[in-house]
Amino acid sequence: MQSHLILDSYLQKTTLAAATLLLVLVGCSENTSEPQIAEPTAETRPSGFELLNPELSTAAKQIALDYAEQIRVDFSQVSIEIEKLQSAIGEFLAQTNIENLDRARQSWLLAHSAYELTTLHRYFAASILDEQNSIALLQLQYQINHWPIVPGYLDYVDGYPDSGIVHDINVSLDSIGLRDQHGAFDISEVTLGFHVLEFLLWGSRDTQSELRSVDDFIEIDALDASQIESGYSLEQLSNNRRRQLLAIIADILLGDFRELGSLWSDQLERAEQSIDRTSQTELITTLADSMSAMLTEELLLRSLYPMLNGDFVESIQSPYSLSTQNAVSSQLSGLERLLLESQSENGTTLDLVFSAISDEFSEFFYQNFDASKSCLVLLYSNTDNDTASTSTEREIGVVECINLLTNMIDNIDRLKLELSY
Repeated sequence: MQSHLILDSYLQKTTLAAATLLLVLVGCSENTSEPQIAEPTAETRPSGFELLNPELSTAAKQIALDYAEQIRVDFSQVSIEIEKLQSAIGEFLAQTNIENLDRARQSWLLAHSAYELTTLHRYFAASILDEQNSIALLQLQYQINHWPIVPGYLDYVDGYPDSGIVHDINVSLDSIGLRDQHGAFDISEVTLGFHVLEFLLWGSRDTQSELRSVDDFIEIDALDASQIESGYSLEQLSNNRRRQLLAIIADILLGDFRELGSLWSDQLERAEQSIDRTSQTELITTLADSMSAMLTEELLLRSLYPMLNGDFVESIQSPYSLSTQNAVSSQLSGLERLLLESQSENGTTLDLVFSAISDEFSEFFYQNFDASKSCLVLLYSNTDNDTASTSTEREIGVVECINLLTNMIDNIDRLKLELSY
């Protein structure tokens, strides 16, 4: 019952994402197991684009089929990076020193960037999965990468030295207990995922020491007199609980992502069959919709619009590692790879297909894309440095990024409009 409440809250929080991902599922029944790209009926006729551009239309279908396989490959690579993160955390806990802490932090950065590179993959995957699997994908994403988080729900923050489940000995630090705590009271009070690990590894930037000290993870193997008098056991000491929490969250993260990868692999054959039966026009529209949804939800609604309204806490994805710019750059790189690197057998790219549909796409999309990437990287690189810019300068930067992204989305929407003629 509790898991349903958590998912309901998550879906409400990400209204546009859920709407985007689920509207394409209209018409599917609860018992349907087939992926739900709208299948052509006997009355379906080729579009004008398909009739005038048969080679490009065929190439679009090949690209979509190859993309489905590329998603599986890229998910496997993310799993490898999370395994490396888990291993680095294990080495750090075995030999707790600053060098191994830095290695664990670097492994987090690499694993998280690899995950964000698959952001567009997950939007496309959810658009062609049946409703049950699409919701399962959303639930796993909530467990893997929800942000923002409430750091005080996990561990100490400035002014609250004993806050969080690290200090609450009534909270069981095991997989079942942590899953029960994840979003139990509020969607942002999370105990799972990348950003819980981020906070544990870096600490809150509000703390006096800036970065978390390695001393927070030194294992305590003997109780002092006051601890004995208070009735503590070694397992209840905050350092030892923090160590335990770090290890368990890394294990759960790997397990959850493997489940996400398996979900797609298990559905891949059906997805490819559905892609093969779907018209080229519908496939192109689905790919374009996935791009628009990713740009709108991940960048505009979750980050830039809140930032424009002065919310510089919930609008930043990775405030503890100061690496939001890395995540955003990876998201945009995933989109760029689909457009320019995915090719049909004759070397046709999705960019060429889109450009054949809309002259404006080839002329304006990449101008806005390159400018958006530069704008966002600069914006997020400076956001956490209060001396980097004045509030007015920051607001101007936010508005500039919003305008560039909106132009990109408009280019995609015009492409879909021209495709419908």
